[in-house]
Amino acid sequence: MKRSVKDRFVKTFARDVEVDRNTFFYLFFSFLAIVFIVEYFILKYLVHMQKGLTREIPAILILFIISLIFLASGFLVDIIKNKTRLYIISLFICLIGLCLSFHPSPIIDLFSILIILFTIPILIIVWFSTLVHETNILNRSRITAILLVSCFFFGLFGLICVFFKDLFIILIIIESILLIIIILYSKNYQYTETEERLKSDKKYLKIIFEKHFSRYSVTFAFLSGLLGGLLYTTLDRFDRFEINIIAFSTISFFYILAAGWFFDNVGRKTTLVIGILIVSFFYITHGSFYHADITSIFGIPLDIHISIHYAFAILPLILAIFTISGDFSTERGNLKYRGALNGLFLALMCFGIALGYLLYRLINVIPEIQEWAPHLPDLLNSFVLVIVLVWMMAGKEILISKEREWASSIKQLYVLNYHGVCLYYKNFELKDQNKDKDHLDEDLISGTLSGIVTIVTEITKSKKHLRKIIKENNYFYFSYGKHHIATLISNLELPVLLKKLDEFSGEFEESFIEDLKNFQGNVSRFQPAKYLVKKYFAQKHILLDK
Repeated sequence: MKRSVKDRFVKTFARDVEVDRNTFFYLFFSFLAIVFIVEYFILKYLVHMQKGLTREIPAILILFIISLIFLASGFLVDIIKNKTRLYIISLFICLIGLCLSFHPSPIIDLFSILIILFTIPILIIVWFSTLVHETNILNRSRITAILLVSCFFFGLFGLICVFFKDLFIILIIIESILLIIIILYSKNYQYTETEERLKSDKKYLKIIFEKHFSRYSVTFAFLSGLLGGLLYTTLDRFDRFEINIIAFSTISFFYILAAGWFFDNVGRKTTLVIGILIVSFFYITHGSFYHADITSIFGIPLDIHISIHYAFAILPLILAIFTISGDFSTERGNLKYRGALNGLFLALMCFGIALGYLLYRLINVIPEIQEWAPHLPDLLNSFVLVIVLVWMMAGKEILISKEREWASSIKQLYVLNYHGVCLYYKNFELKDQNKDKDHLDEDLISGTLSGIVTIVTEITKSKKHLRKIIKENNYFYFSYGKHHIATLISNLELPVLLKKLDEFSGEFEESFIEDLKNFQGNVSRFQPAKYLVKKYFAQKHILLDK
């Protein structure tokens, strides 16, 4: 019984979470470097921000500017293929900006802020694109949740630097150390896009106006607008931003991990709808008691209530954006615009927060609106939440339940060279490969597959490779190296299989490059590929029904 419970726990939280150690630590340290800077500046301005146009308008303008920078940065990131090098250069420039902020001159201080404003969006999009590249639809949310909560709590050191300005030099030292660590990890980890992967006939505008895509992007924009309104009402009631860091951190920690599990196991749309329903409770209760002269809501002190509200609204929104935007930017035709798509979602978040804050402020300061509809902000919250829920319920789910059964859907794997010779063969339906007596000769099938690829290429006169063939509930997936073709046969159409095949194919080419270049008929040289097959196609922690 104990073993069964343990297996089910491991299956729930560790299934398909397969990220190389060097890759994970690179993602962790590179995100931590961003979080330290972002949290420091957000906390700095939130802690000292008070009511008044002279303080509020600059913050709103900065958010609008950042949203535009996110949009532009996405296209820049897509142009530069070596993402790892771009990240290191951008972080170095950002570090220079931090150092310049020490200078007492207002002009140099302004220049340093501009440097940070322009480099942080680039850093976030590059990191975001790297995260998407190294994850898939089955594990993206859980890995993102782990990185979010771990880096968020380490980044809270920035709060100390805000209150003790003399410690700012320590922040610069930490950033310098992180830069060195990232450079060291970059020797073992590189993310460089290839022209072959980026070939696509899709247009950017066609992608973003596609109904399914726009449904999620508009939802996040509206939710960000509500968050902006929440920021204003908090400032309006307390005359400054009031938050209990312990309550916020504790709730965020557990809720983010739970949300990550739900996104990967229950589904994107379903989890998002559940999250909207949960946060709706806080929006409604906060609005209902907003004008009342009370110190608690349902026995919860106001500062704790608003902190829990933020915990259910801020980091979960970021997790949802990272997860769903990542899903869209992994679709084959969208790879060309991965940075631009990720930048668009982040731009909508910043734009929504700024616009929501501005809108709710105008509603509360214009006397005519107050006379006509004194509770308009509360009514607006409820109206937007209902619209968003109906809008999402009408959409389709991104994560299909059958995606989680990818391992049991795989039938056969062929690796062949461009002359049709079978280099490696695996039948996943048989435990003992030697008993596969009814199977056709793999060399014959490999030659046929090679011929099909060649014929289709000649007929279409296209430089793009054939990626998929469908025949009577059998799906043939193709991935290509310089010296080989990998073909995976499945009984289900699952995008995650194509990603896994691409990853297997890339490592196969790298591991056997000399044997592939100098191939003279000895296929036994490729038998160690069985370890790569186990790495990419043997699902860990599967519980078989007895």
